[in-house]
Amino acid sequence: MALKSNTRHPSFIIGALSFVLFLFGIGLRVNSYTAGDYVILSGILCGAIHWVWSVVDVFHNRLLLGESRIFWIVIVLLIPPLGGMLYYLMRRKNVQL
Repeated sequence: MALKSNTRHPSFIIGALSFVLFLFGIGLRVNSYTAGDYVILSGILCGAIHWVWSVVDVFHNRLLLGESRIFWIVIVLLIPPLGGMLYYLMRRKNVQL
């Protein structure tokens, strides 16, 4: 059994996309493009979906016990969506070879 990072998890990808969209939208707004508002809004929406998905994953992960579960719940709730991305980067999943 090998360990593999969760950077290909759909929620991680949505979180990364939310950062890219948000920063791109800010760049558009700085240059006086009104489309930047829509891009920022879509980045916030993707970030919210990622955040909810991450909270649900932390609550349903049976491998997290006691203090580690509380730690990840606090991180994911207080630092959205970066906390969720950190959770997926630090969490490993078992892959059958």
